[in-house]
Parts: sequence; structure tokens; C-alpha cells
Amino acid sequence: MDRRRKTGLVAVMALAALVGAGAGWLASGGRQRPTPAARSSAAAALPRRGDVAPALSVWPAPTRVQRAVSVSPAPAAPPRPAPPSLRGADVDGAVIVDERGDLVVGPEILALFDHFLTATGEEPAAVIRARIIAAIRERADGPAADQAVALLDRYLGYREAASAALVGPEADPAARLAALREVRRAHFGEPDATQLFGDEEREGEAAIEQSRVLADATLSPDERDARIAEVEAALPDDIREAREAAVRPLAQQAEEQALRDAGASDEDLHAYRVATVGAEAADRLAELDRQRAAWQQRIDAFAGARAALEATVADPAARREAEEALLAGAFTPEERLRVRAILGLAL
Repeated sequence: MDRRRKTGLVAVMALAALVGAGAGWLASGGRQRPTPAARSSAAAALPRRGDVAPALSVWPAPTRVQRAVSVSPAPAAPPRPAPPSLRGADVDGAVIVDERGDLVVGPEILALFDHFLTATGEEPAAVIRARIIAAIRERADGPAADQAVALLDRYLGYREAASAALVGPEADPAARLAALREVRRAHFGEPDATQLFGDEEREGEAAIEQSRVLADATLSPDERDARIAEVEAALPDDIREAREAAVRPLAQQAEEQALRDAGASDEDLHAYRVATVGAEAADRLAELDRQRAAWQQRIDAFAGARAALEATVADPAARREAEEALLAGAFTPEERLRVRAILGLAL
């Protein structure tokens, strides 16, 4: 494969990952976010800022935030100990207050709401709401705090309405995005809906158009690349820069896999990483490779022992008991959840 075509393949693979993420976002009613634990795990896998370009900042701060001021009242006590999905995770988002003491409506505060809403199902809705209100009042007081609480309640109502609006047979992504836009403007009005969701909607529209380009069999690879680039170029600068930053780790992974497929040695891969992300980041990635390999060996060993149990223990109850003992002996409680998900084991 020549270098030009390989580079194009890397770009298309990275774009396909973005389009896939956009499809999941539409299917969930928008603003589906990974759990804080998943975000922390993913962040740990990436080189640190300064070694490579930063990964996607989901809520890039618009220019208006730079002119705002923050209010920092005394911290409020949390309603109760944090649920497992929130423990050890940095709180996303922010409450931005302007010079008049009013709330600046923008995606930053929705990120704060969504951080705590990832615990949905782990604790009652009333507790989650109380937890969000406590976080709001840790970050603002006066009119801004009251406005943020009112916005929270509108947002909770919007989430329910969006879920109901998107129930039913799968519609095409454009129709689902249109339905979301309608629900958003019904709950927030045009100005606030645009402030809160405008960037997401522009990204969604771009992902939909780019997915159409990828699916168009009448286009040559060069024509497809050109059309995708046109859609990307039409996005606002801040969104385009964030999307470019988002695909850099994916492009790095795709290029590394292409090198492996071509027979590159560990030394070759390390040299490529040093050239592209720097020596320190290359060392961290090498350590991450070792950790992943060790983890996979543990998974494989457990899967082999489990297969042996299935072949030698006929009684289902006894086999399940032996499997649980094997799992408990090989993994920590947190690791067991991952193993169950990977191997499809019952809880």
C-alpha cells in the first residue's frame, strides 16, 4: 500500500469512528456521555498534554466565557457518599457567571449536569438532583445559582421528552436529529437551545453528511476524501479544531496498526512514536502496551481455566460456584466487572 493511500485510509478510519460515535449519540437522544470511570481510563491511555496535541475537549469554551467571571462561595456538603461511577473522577463542566451575576447559558453547565447524571440507576433521581444542586451552589450563588437550578429542571424534563420522542422504529439519523432539535427548542427556546446545543447539532449534521459520503459507492476514494474535507472545512474553526484533535489518537493507532501489519518490530514502533509524539510519551505508550499484554494474558488464562471447568464439571450449580471462586481468586472486585463484560458472564 503506497504512503498516500495509507494516509487516506487512516483518515477514513478515524472519521468512521467519529461517525459511529455520532450515531450512538443520536440513538440515545443526544448528549450521551461515557461514565467518568471510562473517561478517566481513556485519558490514562493517551499521552499527556504537551507531548502531543490535546485530545478532544468535548465542551470547548467559547469566546464569551473568557469575558465572564466566576463566583466561588463556600463549598456545600455533598448529599451522601458518591456512587461507584463517580468516585475518583474529576467533575466535568462549570457554572459560568457574567459580570452582572447572571448565569451564562452554555454547554459547560450541561457537562456539569451530565457528570452527575452518569450515576442514573445507581441512586434515586432525587438524590442525583440534590447532588447537582449542591455542585451548583459550590460554584455560584445568588441569581446565577437559582437560574442554574431552574435550567437543571428544564434539562431533566428535556431528557425525558427526548427519550420519549425517539422511541419507536429506527429513523434515519437526519430525522432523529430533526426530532431532537424540535424537542430542544420546545423546552429551552431558540436562543438558549442554540447556546446549549448548537455546536453538537453542527457536529451531528457534519457526521450525517460525512456518513452519506462514506456510503456513496459512486465516488472514487479521491472524490470521497475531497467531499469529506469540504464538509469538515465548512465547520466553525473551534469545532473543526476539536474534531481534528479528537481523531489524532485514532489516526496514531491506525498508523501503528498499519506498521505492525507491515511487519514492524517493537523497535520500529518505538522509533515511530518518538518521532510523532516525543520520547516521554513513547515510553508511556510502551508501558501501556505491556500493561495491556499482561491484562490480556490474565484474561486468556481465566478463559482457559473456565473452559476446563465446563468440560469437567457437569452440574451447572457446581460449575457456576467453581467459576465464581476462580474469578474471585484471579481478579479484584473492580476487575471482575470488566471481566464479566468482556466474556459476557452473568452478574
